Amino acid sequence: MTTELLPNLFKRIERAEKEAHEILSTHEASKSRVIFLEGLLREIRSLPVDVETYFTESIKCLEVGCIRAGMVLAWSGLFEILAERLYADKDAAIRSVRPKWKFKDLAELKEQFPESQILDVGKEIGVVKKAHLKVLQGHLATRNQCAHPTVYTPSLNVGIGYVDELIAFTKLYISPQK
Repeated sequence: MTTELLPNLFKRIERAEKEAHEILSTHEASKSRVIFLEGLLREIRSLPVDVETYFTESIKCLEVGCIRAGMVLAWSGLFEILAERLYADKDAAIRSVRPKWKFKDLAELKEQFPESQILDVGKEIGVVKKAHLKVLQGHLATRNQCAHPTVYTPSLNVGIGYVDELIAFTKLYISPQK
């Protein structure tokens, strides 16, 4: 086989692999269902590298059966973007609605105050919608079950759904809302 044929062969192999994953992703037990999530990542490529890494690692965790770890990493990616958005766009508003909160920067805000309270402030200052707040609080509760010793063992289906939803929420908070 000549070296001129190799690039064409590699393209055909990649196409066949993609088609196989699309077919297999319709089956409940198939790990191809996780690989199919990688398409969602293309929609958030504009994220900072560290946040994109959270979601990439989250999907890798799902691929190898570490569902709880994947869910925790997905929450971390979403919350990083949401917290950055709140701090960058509404720092003064946060300080106005929580005058007793003392923090010098985003890192200190996230260290000193629970994520649930930061979500509440997000709703109060108009960054997080009321309906979204309830969903995000539920996702935070799920993250807490995954991150702390419990008997909670989510299925692959639950993990995929969780990561999918958090990617969708992350996209809402990437660019400033008007």
